[in-house]
Amino acid sequence: MKKMYVLMALLGLGATAASAQTLLLTENFDYPAGTQLRDHGWNAHSAAATNPLTVAATGLSLGNTVYFGNSIGRAALVNNTGSDENRPFTANRDSGSVYASFLLKTSGAVTTDGSGYFFHFVEYSNSTNPVFTSILTAHRARTYIATGSTPAHFRLGLTFNSATVPSTVGTDLTNDLDTAKTYLVVVKYSFVSGADNDQVSLFLFEDGDTLRNEPATPTLGPYGGTAADANILQGVALRQYNADQKVIVDGIYVRDHWLLQPANTSVKDEAFAGQVNIYPNPLNGETLYISSPSDQPLQARLMDLTGRTLLQSTVTDGQITLPAQAPGLYLLQLEQQGKIAIKKLVIR
Repeated sequence: MKKMYVLMALLGLGATAASAQTLLLTENFDYPAGTQLRDHGWNAHSAAATNPLTVAATGLSLGNTVYFGNSIGRAALVNNTGSDENRPFTANRDSGSVYASFLLKTSGAVTTDGSGYFFHFVEYSNSTNPVFTSILTAHRARTYIATGSTPAHFRLGLTFNSATVPSTVGTDLTNDLDTAKTYLVVVKYSFVSGADNDQVSLFLFEDGDTLRNEPATPTLGPYGGTAADANILQGVALRQYNADQKVIVDGIYVRDHWLLQPANTSVKDEAFAGQVNIYPNPLNGETLYISSPSDQPLQARLMDLTGRTLLQSTVTDGQITLPAQAPGLYLLQLEQQGKIAIKKLVIR
């Protein structure tokens, strides 16, 4: 399935796609710990020989709030100075809005501001026939990490394209964030009719927040006016600007619409998840057995990694028959008495 995503990316960049409701990128860093991102579909476009981006030992989760990227695979360590790397979309975008969501945590105190943007959208130098190691220097929606009021805090900042470091809390910097918490960040680029008036925004969430609908007012933005509009968006980049930035990123999902979680958002319960078992896993046949701490019916939802529902069924006898699926990794959401468990299921 990973190879399929890479193949789609390579095939989809030649022309701008216009269809709505499209998933443009999924990246859960489900790779061996310590390996380089460039071995898994990412491309170095700056300082390639210095400190390549690597896969962390563990992944991130927002907590009890359901998000597509919770606890799948590992994460990316964007915590050094050196190689900056990008991953292309499955299709280009030059209209509407593009939403990039990802989980973020720091690995320690953020001790320097510098020119600390660690994430941005990408347009390749040759947008028609991209060379993935060459991007335009107009980095749209620059997302910054900055020092907080104490070593236990940090802030996020946003600019349209300007290299000027965000400096005003409540305007281009968030309030203090906790270095011990995981946050969900959504970075939005909006194409607006006319010249040089596109906008960028940033939305910030933590465990317990509502993710269903796009808030009327973003946490930061909307901003524009510091540079010409992007001609086209073709990927995202992770940037290592300083050894003190301490950034960990996971669960990157890019869409042309707002969608952060499956339709069912009952409370995710880690204790319940530990009591629910599915077997066999990996699954070679059609019948999957499910055990839970209660004899009450379970509501089962099989999803692919885009969040698309493939099957919904009520489980009353401890087993479920799954329709044939392509080999790969899937998510099985199981709900019982208001509690949700999400299990990774490998189908062979």
